[in-house]
Amino acid sequence: MTDDAPVVEPGGEEAARWHRRFAIELFNRSWDLLEQANRSSDEDAEMLAAAFGSAYHWGLVGTAENRALGDHQIAKVASHVGQQALALHYARRALEAIEIGHFGDWQVAAAYEGMARACAANGDVAGRDYWVQRCTIALGAVPDAADRSVVAEQLLNLPDLRPQEE
Repeated sequence: MTDDAPVVEPGGEEAARWHRRFAIELFNRSWDLLEQANRSSDEDAEMLAAAFGSAYHWGLVGTAENRALGDHQIAKVASHVGQQALALHYARRALEAIEIGHFGDWQVAAAYEGMARACAANGDVAGRDYWVQRCTIALGAVPDAADRSVVAEQLLNLPDLRPQEE
């Protein structure tokens, strides 16, 4: 399988349509749960399962870009539910795939934000700050204001790891 060649399963185009549909619906569900202010532990588990489910279905029928963004979503969700090692693993996978694939400026900025978030989840202040700086610079190259805004908002919502002054 090449990076850009979707896997064609038995069932053909109808199965591929279902996989695409599930990939999109599960991604959107994980995103909706991410935006929910007060999640229960069951909702956290659902959110992580939905992110993995989306990535699974994109792995069967998606492009290399779909797969990279699936990994990015897993990293983001894992960061939010306290799965630090998982967050860093999938953030690195997404970053590597996005850099190799040259998908676009907003995807690069999003990958840098994902690395900053994963570093923050791991308590790595220096790593977080490094990736925040890279993301901030990368955002300057994103031509679409809406794309820039989505990533910039995520960047602003990173946890601050510095001790609070009294």
